[in-house]
Amino acid sequence: MLSDIWSYIAGQFTGMDFWSTIQTVGLILSFLYLWLEFHQKPLMWIISAMCSMIYASVYFHSKIYADMGFSCFNICMCVYGFIKWLHGDRKRASQDIVYRHFRAKEFLAVLGASAIIWGVIFSILKFLTDSPVPALDAFTTMLNIVGTWVLAQKIIEVWGIWFLVNLVSIYIYSKRGLHLTTILLYSFYLGASVYGYIKWRVKGKLLKTF
Repeated sequence: MLSDIWSYIAGQFTGMDFWSTIQTVGLILSFLYLWLEFHQKPLMWIISAMCSMIYASVYFHSKIYADMGFSCFNICMCVYGFIKWLHGDRKRASQDIVYRHFRAKEFLAVLGASAIIWGVIFSILKFLTDSPVPALDAFTTMLNIVGTWVLAQKIIEVWGIWFLVNLVSIYIYSKRGLHLTTILLYSFYLGASVYGYIKWRVKGKLLKTF
């Protein structure tokens, strides 16, 4: 059993082709992105855009079309997030981590928007593409879109969204045969979702909103 596992892992890193190589580069950049996100550094948005460029091509190659579409969308959102965070850092002298919680009406609005976004993406994938996993692909892409907006607002519940995204993504990417580095990355993301939430709660400052 152990020899079979080792053979599988070794096989993933010997004779790597183009797609395996760029997924490995994406893995390295993603680790850098996570560190920057934990510490709320505006540079994270630039690194995120670079990762999105890499994975957009990988998802297209693997017929995971909704995630590919989100990667393209995320590049635009990275511009928005970078400007918003940079402006916010200039307004406050302290570099402490700050966060807030969802407002009740805001949360309901996000739920409604999520349902609409999922329905639209699922319909496109189901009837206009040859996607093998339209429902799950639409689900993770919807959560990524919503989560990116939530992150830009520094709402701490974003870590719960990321946890769910990563859990479902591991299943999808395993099923579609993506390189081991991508599976490992999202497994790491899964744990990082818990760590990020704890770090913001312990080290961060709660902003009071009304």
